Amino acid sequence: MLVANRLRFRALEWEGAGASALFVHATSFCADGWRPVVEAASAAIGGARSEAQPGEIDEGESRWLRALAIDQRGHGGSDAPVDPAAYQWTRLAEDVAALAAALPVEGEAAPRAVGIGHSSGATALLAAAGMHPQRFAALVAVEPVLFEKPATRDADSFAGSSFLATAARRRRERFASFAEARERLRARPPYAGFAPAAFDALLHGILASDGDGVLLRCTGEREACCYEGAAALDLWPLAASIRAPLLLVLGEHSAVPPALRDRLVATLPSVRVVVIPGATHFAALERPSEVGAAIGDFLADFR
Repeated sequence: MLVANRLRFRALEWEGAGASALFVHATSFCADGWRPVVEAASAAIGGARSEAQPGEIDEGESRWLRALAIDQRGHGGSDAPVDPAAYQWTRLAEDVAALAAALPVEGEAAPRAVGIGHSSGATALLAAAGMHPQRFAALVAVEPVLFEKPATRDADSFAGSSFLATAARRRRERFASFAEARERLRARPPYAGFAPAAFDALLHGILASDGDGVLLRCTGEREACCYEGAAALDLWPLAASIRAPLLLVLGEHSAVPPALRDRLVATLPSVRVVVIPGATHFAALERPSEVGAAIGDFLADFR
């Protein structure tokens, strides 16, 4: 467990020789879904290093990425505040910034971490990097949620949208058994499109047993609060302060509005864009090997 902003955060850790990387998941998911991505990224970094320095490789060193994946507040095994305001996206960004500051530093003057996020986790990461530009060596945003902050509450905008919140509150939260949960979730989108390794890893993190069956750790009400909490964040003034290079990973069938994608690319000083064929907004879970390889190729430049 890690502690930040007076909350306890469950974290998965992978030991390695490289710079520290903080992985931040999407709304309603958990740290476990990153497992196949971390493995693929580590393999890609190791391959790049082997080609670049064939005479300097320690054959006993099996991992090239030192990674920490956290459950966001209200998710997985992390603390879950009751107050709906606790899920405003400015709070999520503050969590990411605080957790990044706690990661090991390679040198006194070195930035503290590489930040890697998916969907709302990527947006929180971008906001954190805008709040604390010196805290990140590099950023990876997989299908970040980008939107214009509306002047008033607007049901047609993602910010404060009632559509996703209403759907979340209607979501089934309890199942008779793990097997039933697996069967039912696997049959519905977006889970149906997930790679088997990513789905299985994710399932063990999002479900908990309570003696009478299993239930979703992130309740529908809490998920709805996360969607409604987006309205508190205006990313664009913060994005103007980001100094770290960014890898923007998009699905071929991306949910990122092209105009806002182009605005983000134009705002940041250094952006590399990779498109994952056949993938949607859930690219990190649908194509974890391809996403991990793209991350590994990008991070190889920072070793």
